[in-house]
Amino acid sequence: MSVEDINKIDLITMTQEDIAFQQVILVITDHLQWSSCINEHLFKLQEKINRYIAFVESGEVYEKLPDAQGRNITFKVFFQYKIPQECIDFMERVNEILSSINIELTYEESEVI
Repeated sequence: MSVEDINKIDLITMTQEDIAFQQVILVITDHLQWSSCINEHLFKLQEKINRYIAFVESGEVYEKLPDAQGRNITFKVFFQYKIPQECIDFMERVNEILSSINIELTYEESEVI
């Protein structure tokens, strides 16, 4: 699964019970290179994030993972390739929007250029 599989949740995990800040982490894997079609790539990422929002807001996350009740929600994107500034700006804007519905957006990027 990946950023291109819009209707799939790539991975769901939770922090351990004994950790004070308990989280449900929904992972998005992005294996696509950042070529000249940056806007197209960002659109795919936006669509995937929208699917994740729907997954949480519909309550489906709690149907699939009942232990998620009461935990903070984080969307984490793992980028296989180093991301351009346009993507950094996009992620910051999306995180601001998601924070209004109590969801955090984080990311990690590879050192591959």
